[in-house]
Amino acid sequence: MLVACENLPNPFQSKLPESTASNRLPDTHLFLNFQPDAIDTVITELADTTGTYWDTTITYIRHLPDTTTSRQVLYWWGEDPDGEVVGYFYRWNFQSEWTYTTGESDTFYLPLQEMFAEFSFEVKSVDNANGVDATPAHLVLPVANQPPIIRFADGSNPSVGTDANVEEVSFPTRTFVWSVSDLDGAETVNHIRWALDDTTQWHIVPGNVTSVTLTELSADYHTFFVQAIDTAGAKSELITYPDSSDNTTANGWRVREPVGDILLVDDYELDNAGPTRTFYRDIIDSLYGTGNYTTIEVRDGVKAMPYAVNDQVAMFGYFKTVIWYHFSKAPHLPSADGGLRTFMDNGGNVFVSSLEVDPNYTFTSADSAHVLNPTGRMTSGLTIHFVDPSVTDSVHYLPELELKTSALISRRVSSFSHGVLDFGATSRDLFVLQAPRNSNDNWTGNPAIAQLFQSGETLSGQSVYFSLPFHLCKANNNMIPVMDYILNQIFH
Repeated sequence: MLVACENLPNPFQSKLPESTASNRLPDTHLFLNFQPDAIDTVITELADTTGTYWDTTITYIRHLPDTTTSRQVLYWWGEDPDGEVVGYFYRWNFQSEWTYTTGESDTFYLPLQEMFAEFSFEVKSVDNANGVDATPAHLVLPVANQPPIIRFADGSNPSVGTDANVEEVSFPTRTFVWSVSDLDGAETVNHIRWALDDTTQWHIVPGNVTSVTLTELSADYHTFFVQAIDTAGAKSELITYPDSSDNTTANGWRVREPVGDILLVDDYELDNAGPTRTFYRDIIDSLYGTGNYTTIEVRDGVKAMPYAVNDQVAMFGYFKTVIWYHFSKAPHLPSADGGLRTFMDNGGNVFVSSLEVDPNYTFTSADSAHVLNPTGRMTSGLTIHFVDPSVTDSVHYLPELELKTSALISRRVSSFSHGVLDFGATSRDLFVLQAPRNSNDNWTGNPAIAQLFQSGETLSGQSVYFSLPFHLCKANNNMIPVMDYILNQIFH
């Protein structure tokens, strides 16, 4: 028997009553992280008439400060009883709009404009049903300003050995370099002020400036002052150079005027301003007049090359030609390479006598060097041919400018050829050694011991790099005409 049910009510299709449940809002939590408390124990040895005993001092160190800095790292999180937290809105009391984030921490730099201020922060969580915490987590932070800290950059002022009672001597261009830090954040350093000699005459530069180059300085003793000031007006320590309380740097700074068109660089410490310097000075005196040039010593410490390359460029730029000699210890040429190359690109000329051939030099062009005397001994009487630079299609020597070694050279010396040249650059042999005389001469042919180099720059000057000790090549007594030809014909 079939029973039709279409017209009967379906008990499973009755309408359910509407739910009275609603979305429950999330709750938000906020905290600031402090260094944990600690216990410091100090054990001290004491003695009296009864003997020796130990005293223990226990100190409880609590790191919950009554003020904080303007750099704040805050953490927050949310809890939702019927869903999940998907994001947060936060703002500071100086902000009118809320900022949305999905992160649960951030670093803030508070805009402190006075020595002390209170800032409040609130954050509220958002759940997956767009419900927002109606009672944001709230934190009040008392913030005390921290003054900036300023220091001269390491190595920017020449160091000294055991005696700081020495003076730095510079030319009329001098760069000072410093670094600034601030616990409140580097952004709070408003400006730097510096002065030369007179602290009533300040010069102001932005807070992110870390150096200043002084030019046209008078020939005299000087003192440089520099100080950092933050947005709240707090000042760093006023630092000075020279500083009589600093035993690591020179206690005096004197500026000298350049003299003449020639700079003679003494990079031969063991000569101690002796016969080698006299050798070069006698040549220059003969060619340019007595004392009509400038001599400097380059050493480690207070006589080091200027720290800033632009100071080196300025120093070389006071002259038309640099003559640099070196024989013992490591040369200081690597620290001057960039300055010499720029000097050349600007039209300056360079003559260098140094045993150390470095393929990395940019003021000349050198391939890897070949040691000519592995035993470390090169006898006197060796002929060094001067190659005529005006002849380009063959090798022609200038016999009247031929050199000859005048003493035993008890150092390893090298020959070298030019390396890979940049576009437009040129390099050619200028001095070559005679052919080997016997089996004791460990070379073949006529190895080059000097290169004449010119970069591809339009205004480039030239350089001569002589890899033997030039002052020990005077047996023919013709050093003055040789240098006259180099300085006044090749370099002009």
